[in-house]
Amino acid sequence: MFSNPCRQISSGLTALITIFIFCMALSSGTAYPALADTSVSCGISPSTLPDGTVGIDYSATLQAGGGTQPYTWTVVGGALPAGLTLGGATGVISGTPSAAQICSLIVRADDNAQHYCTLSVSIEIKRNWTAENLTPIQTLMISNTDNFLLSSGVLPAAKELTSSDGRVKLSLPAGSAINMQSSTQLGAATESNPPTSTDGSTPVRAYSFMPSGATFSPAATMTLRYETGSLPAGAAESGLYIAYWNGTAWEKLISTVNTATKEVSASVSHFTVFAIRYMPPTTTTVTTPAATTTTTSATANITTSAATSTTTATPTVAANVLGTFRSFSMSSGTVPSAVSLSSSNGKMVISLADNATVGLPSGSQQITAIQLATTPAPPAGSKVIEAYAFGPDNTIFNPAASVTLKYDPANLPADVQEADLYVALLENSDWTEVPSAVDTKAKTVTAQISHFSTYALLGRVTAEPVAPVTPVTPTAPITPAAPAETPAATPAVAGSGAPSDMAVPVLIVIIAGGLMVIVLVITFIMRRRSPG
Repeated sequence: MFSNPCRQISSGLTALITIFIFCMALSSGTAYPALADTSVSCGISPSTLPDGTVGIDYSATLQAGGGTQPYTWTVVGGALPAGLTLGGATGVISGTPSAAQICSLIVRADDNAQHYCTLSVSIEIKRNWTAENLTPIQTLMISNTDNFLLSSGVLPAAKELTSSDGRVKLSLPAGSAINMQSSTQLGAATESNPPTSTDGSTPVRAYSFMPSGATFSPAATMTLRYETGSLPAGAAESGLYIAYWNGTAWEKLISTVNTATKEVSASVSHFTVFAIRYMPPTTTTVTTPAATTTTTSATANITTSAATSTTTATPTVAANVLGTFRSFSMSSGTVPSAVSLSSSNGKMVISLADNATVGLPSGSQQITAIQLATTPAPPAGSKVIEAYAFGPDNTIFNPAASVTLKYDPANLPADVQEADLYVALLENSDWTEVPSAVDTKAKTVTAQISHFSTYALLGRVTAEPVAPVTPVTPTAPITPAAPAETPAATPAVAGSGAPSDMAVPVLIVIIAGGLMVIVLVITFIMRRRSPG
């Protein structure tokens, strides 16, 4: 049994204080029935529930304390994972999960005295890799100890495959989706007769990866080892890179050279023929527009179509509309020191870091940025502010180049805010947002890009604000008539929640008034009985 704090009443003041404390308990949010015992605090444990696995029996027991047993258990918010149920009399969550998911729910325990308490919890059901469709993958040339399993085409855990001679490594992150092209064998074999190149690069070592056409999402990391003795005479290790054969030419990948471990690494999204290649040093002199009489076979201009005519030896890319960028020089495809290429109209800056590698496609001698007159369709929920075709397409930068686009707030659509501007990449009709930084003071948006393609400055559309509702001026309050009769307190229905905001003050007024009348009557009687 629970003690009743309102049992002893010695004076009207004590009664009022007791009633005030009781009514404050009613307004605290704990769903106690009117005039019920409030001295018990209900609690549910444990506060967290264990994870489960698809196809494996699950059981977790909830317990309540502080109330009057027995308890009745229900789920009053959210939902249990598929396949699980809550025992109404036991508080046991059990069953066999049927799907991988994370579910949030609210469980409630009602005791036998019309008290209840709730607990918000979540249950994560994980994938059952061993019970799903497993495909054993045999690794060829790569050590047999690296054999692994795919579950419905997905790699359950991160895997690093290393060849027995240590020259080939393939790192696959956890959750990689691998399309094996119906094959169950993955391998790499030395390519003794790789395709020839017309770009002047020299092969160092080549491999055929199998099955050809296998794809990886996200990209895998390929690492190929070299020996300095196998490099062409006078070759600098920093000039090494990984390239793949696209069927007609070698495509250079953004690569990282570790001269300490003698390794070259790059991200690859598919299997074909890959090779470590070396580009012999060349000197590329980029002239300013004023130097129109200077023409060499190594001339390369960074131009836009607003520029005056500039003579170059073999211009292969048309000029664009933004004005002429400042000229710069490269040595063996590398920028010796940091360069900022600013368009003459001030709307664009391309910044290259110290020793940045600029991979221009074979035969290209200009970089361009063409503003598109017809903007492509934007992604849902955004609008295109300006779009540019950077060329030559697939020119690569290592490290990434920084592109800064200037905007005019007056030209932004009414439903686009400056803070909602961003840069996005458009390839194969698909938009990919590029992490961007908006400077509302300088009116610029900056993003890092690793290669040239079509980029655009976009803005997210902001929903129109709802017009504020004009508050109605309150009129003078109406004084309620005194109740003819004090109504009997009606116990709250279990599960009905805490009393409303009006219930507490009305209850206080009614009970306090009744008690004051009783106190006055008792006082009057005691004075009549007292002598004198």
